[in-house]
Amino acid sequence: MLDTNVWVSALLWGGKPAAIVKAAEKGKLRIFISEEIATKISQVLAYPKIEKIYKTELRRQELIEQVLKTAKFVKATTKVEVVNEHPADNKFIECALAAKANYIVSGDNHLLNAVSYKEIQISSVSDFLELTE
Repeated sequence: MLDTNVWVSALLWGGKPAAIVKAAEKGKLRIFISEEIATKISQVLAYPKIEKIYKTELRRQELIEQVLKTAKFVKATTKVEVVNEHPADNKFIECALAAKANYIVSGDNHLLNAVSYKEIQISSVSDFLELTE
């Protein structure tokens, strides 16, 4: 499970977040996504300051298609209230629960401060990559 900022970083800047996406593309791990998260990624890619980076609507569509091609969709049905400081982040935990995911990879302190929920570990990109090496 990747949060929105990890996806956007992977798509636009590469680096460590992109290494996780590449591992999924090679079948070494699976990344799950819900409709709500896919919508949020699309919204963030449409922000004017982000749009300037990739410049065209066609390129935005290509980025979204990469997410849709790489991630496995799940339907998040269980609602949780875990991230009280930023309730919108609960969608990542809800998706991870639906997917029975082991990890949520995030750069968001609201999520990282939760550390874990049930069997799901919440990890930074660097920490996750160390675990999977």
